[in-house]
Amino acid sequence: MSKKIDRGILKGNGLSPLLFVLCMDPFSRKLNEKYTKVTVQTDAESHSTNHLLFIDDLKLLAEDGQTLEEMTEEVKKFMNNIVLKINNEKSATNDPCCEDTATLLEGISVYKYLGIIE
Repeated sequence: MSKKIDRGILKGNGLSPLLFVLCMDPFSRKLNEKYTKVTVQTDAESHSTNHLLFIDDLKLLAEDGQTLEEMTEEVKKFMNNIVLKINNEKSATNDPCCEDTATLLEGISVYKYLGIIE
């Protein structure tokens, strides 16, 4: 049985996460150089970042909607350059600035990201 893959990262293929990381590493560096980092505090320590990458997921963090919108536009351009597309059905935002790219989580103060309540 064969299946035609038109887009996205192949699931279950051990090479897929590596390819994603190789593609996203230059972009990750660009985000770190260009945008202010947000400090995330845990019980034990604090970390500063403006994005998280995990396997084939990207989470953008910004202090304000303007910066988030700029970062989202950067993501769209970069993904277009490497012939990948953001899946709007699997994307979410808590800022109305990015509604055209992701589902708006209106009135929701907590959500799950990678199985962890945020």
